[in-house]
Amino acid sequence: MERNENSTFRSMHRIFEILEVLSKHPNGLTMMKIMDELDKAPKSSVYTLLQQMLKKRYVTYLENEKKYKIGPALIKLGAVIMSDHTIQTLARTSMEKLSKLTGEDIYLGVLEGGRMLIIDKVEGGQSLRLNLSVGTYLSIHSNAIGRIILAYRNPSEQKEIIQQTGLPAMTKNTVTDYDTFLRELERIRQEELAIDYEESVEGVMGIAAPVKNHLGEVVAGICISAPVSRVTPKKDVLIELVKNISAEISAQLGFENKYNQSF
Repeated sequence: MERNENSTFRSMHRIFEILEVLSKHPNGLTMMKIMDELDKAPKSSVYTLLQQMLKKRYVTYLENEKKYKIGPALIKLGAVIMSDHTIQTLARTSMEKLSKLTGEDIYLGVLEGGRMLIIDKVEGGQSLRLNLSVGTYLSIHSNAIGRIILAYRNPSEQKEIIQQTGLPAMTKNTVTDYDTFLRELERIRQEELAIDYEESVEGVMGIAAPVKNHLGEVVAGICISAPVSRVTPKKDVLIELVKNISAEISAQLGFENKYNQSF
């Protein structure tokens, strides 16, 4: 009985290995190439599993090229998973946890058309009641989420967005000098942390960390928003918390991060 269970587990493990290999090669691979990628796995075993996946349409066989590639059933499954597991859905529990731990408002945002778009929000027990609802667009340069996302774009894209939107003063503390702003983006990228000191709303600080997908791309930012008076005495704690939560969300998107830990 134990031998059969071990054999079943090995087969399941091998199936996932094959699918992972094929996912990296959208144009398909021959069986020999698949075996090479699997470190010379037994030919009979790989062939048998491929035939089983063909029947279920998880892989497709290209007769002329003698190649296997990801099939329509798996593509459909992936589409369903993506539609039911958006960033908002995956992040919600973590955002609620961060709000409960800090008592502050938590925002999740993405880059949309050169601006920062709020895609989710959790109000804390000490909420500021700012008029920033889901669907609100903000200037990307003056808030922590916008900066954390922009910092990870390539220099040409950064320049294009800044030229498009400019660096207008939202408060007296907003960074409006181009060179100074670029240096700030470089610092953010190195530290994986963005802080706006009353640059979007006077009296309010934002502390943001990046949310990454399985490729390591920054696809969103998560931010703690709170009055300067409450942030200042516990800033280091808040930084650690937002980094942990951003890593927790990123892990759900398939990214591994040193800050990923439960608490």
